[in-house]
Amino acid sequence: MVNRRYLFIEGAKDTTNGDLREGFRKLLEKKVKGKMPTISMGEGKSQTIDKFKNSEDSKLLCDLDKPSSDREDDLKKCGLMNKKESVFYMIHEMEAWFISQPTVLDKFYGSLISDKLAKKSATEVFEPDKELQRITKDTKKGIYHKIRHGTELLKLLDVDKLSNDFPDFKRLVECLQ
Repeated sequence: MVNRRYLFIEGAKDTTNGDLREGFRKLLEKKVKGKMPTISMGEGKSQTIDKFKNSEDSKLLCDLDKPSSDREDDLKKCGLMNKKESVFYMIHEMEAWFISQPTVLDKFYGSLISDKLAKKSATEVFEPDKELQRITKDTKKGIYHKIRHGTELLKLLDVDKLSNDFPDFKRLVECLQ
């Protein structure tokens, strides 16, 4: 029997408006092609964590929804301390990754929307999804949509820049290689 590696990611399974699983796969393949785990989307955070806890040789990628300084507290609260080396957080949410690469946003939305971003680090924007909705409301593509736009934006991100800006992303890529 083949032992498959899994990466459980917090996010919608529904592909009506896009396929987040595919977006994450395209992003990660830039660095770990040929070594990709099976990606399983888990809807909400608790459902994703439950799937992760009940599997072996797996990794977990989920939103922290808090500053990175709260990482240990979240691991304890979620009962993940015994698997903490296999847990990776998006600080605060996936949208922080998009905000960290303003040229990708400008290219995708076809205008200089990054000029409207709050002048702080992407990891300091508490609700990056709301920030993206705010700056995209007047674009031709319309207001930011987590699935439809998120799927496409994931594919456009520079993985080296993500690794430099987000330690958990760098750790995830290294673990998967």
